[in-house]
Amino acid sequence: MELLYLSHCVPNPPDKGEKIRAYHELNALAARHRVHLSCFARSEKEMEDARALIDRCASVYVAPLFPYALHVARAGVRFALGASLTDAFYSSRRFSADLLELLASRPIRGAVAYSTAMAPFVPAELPLVLDMADVDSEKWRAYARYRKPSFLFQTEAERLARLEASQARRARVTLVTTAAEREALLRIAPGVECEVMENGVDFDFFDPERLPAHSALAGRRYLLFCGQLDYYPNEQGILAFAREIFPELRRRDPGLELIVVGRNPGPRLLALAALDGVEVAGTVDDVRPFYRHALATVAPLKIARGIQNKVLESLAMDKPVLASPEVCQTLGAELPRGVRCCRTVEDYAAAPEGGGIRRHAMRRFSWPQNLRVLERAVARMEQAP
Repeated sequence: MELLYLSHCVPNPPDKGEKIRAYHELNALAARHRVHLSCFARSEKEMEDARALIDRCASVYVAPLFPYALHVARAGVRFALGASLTDAFYSSRRFSADLLELLASRPIRGAVAYSTAMAPFVPAELPLVLDMADVDSEKWRAYARYRKPSFLFQTEAERLARLEASQARRARVTLVTTAAEREALLRIAPGVECEVMENGVDFDFFDPERLPAHSALAGRRYLLFCGQLDYYPNEQGILAFAREIFPELRRRDPGLELIVVGRNPGPRLLALAALDGVEVAGTVDDVRPFYRHALATVAPLKIARGIQNKVLESLAMDKPVLASPEVCQTLGAELPRGVRCCRTVEDYAAAPEGGGIRRHAMRRFSWPQNLRVLERAVARMEQAP
């Protein structure tokens, strides 16, 4: 059938958390349906990346969300007038008008909206599957505990929760990444149809057997943190770990290092390089060699929603993960092999568990297997009168 796929981000390339899930969803749907992609881009490069998806889509429409500061300012004004900041940021009359024009010209029978912000663009008469992924209002509530002015973050949490509840009620089914996210959604929207679809990982790409030894990393004994470094939960988590936990680990083991990998490290993160044993590598061409030679990956986040791709990538590379209780909670009651819940320095200092990590991860975090939840939801939409 002809299907509309709406995304708040360009689902290409799969090199960032939100893009990874969208990329695999789009590919799976495009293999079975004529998919019309409509999405937002934050740069000219992203506009090009979106247009490149015409090789698998029936049509591609991409709208600019730049200059970024202008869109943030506009959303701020609407927030001051009572709107959800998230909804205001993505609101676009032009996007809506062009979408209605597409729907009038093609026999599109259903829509998949990736993220709550995209669901309002779908006309009420068009069947909708909403992939909320994470209940983002919970993230804003967590921000209110740590960031100032807390009342602004709390206000956005309340407004976004109302939007999430209303869009989940109108969707045929809402998908989320974890059981914890499902519980969070059902608290604000009791009785809605909600299913869990965990993320996967590209095991062909993240395969340690396919990588030669990296001369600059082989032989070093280091812990690895990998993530988008201008994302507040990542920045908060690794700053605390590097300052409060790692110095004691290095005192006990003077040869131990910490390598921080990821895009856009800010001044506070760059300053970590002044600490003994800490290297801030920042943006790298390929994260896989860093995973391959690491003793373990650390995931010390205090705010964690959904499933952390950094955890899945580490498991795929057959490396253990030393994770905070908040990260472990996202993985459910039964932690994947290789993930250790770390509350104290002693937890982080204990020898990491090894053996069969990748093999066990393949059973749970396979994209083809996990995407069947989405495929079944779309099939039910196609069969509905």
